[in-house]
Amino acid sequence: MENDVKSIFLAEGETHVLEALRLLIGQQTEMTIVGEARSVESLLVRVGRQAPNVILLDWNLPGLCPQRLIHTLRGCCPATILAALSVKPEDEQAVREHGLDGFISKQLPAESFIAALNQILSRPKGFKETQ
Repeated sequence: MENDVKSIFLAEGETHVLEALRLLIGQQTEMTIVGEARSVESLLVRVGRQAPNVILLDWNLPGLCPQRLIHTLRGCCPATILAALSVKPEDEQAVREHGLDGFISKQLPAESFIAALNQILSRPKGFKETQ
């Protein structure tokens, strides 16, 4: 079962959200956090070292220019799932248009957030409906 542990990289600009994600994901035995970034610059520096299974990307991350960042991440981590996080439901359409693999609302209760994350992790790459 250890081989099934999914590596997660957190790219989140807000400290309280980052701490909540760290706590929530840290409780999941099938997931491990392999890195954190609070800006696009630190995300690009850190994620290039070892590509995670998934990057949870704050859609309002400081310095975010979606087209450039997504192109760069797809180049350095082609097998990595990119999932956007936002409190704004209307961001889901933009996420879809930019070709990310999923969208999760930051407003979901903990159990629903983990269920949405598991759903993204369990399917082939490519955007599908999520929470």
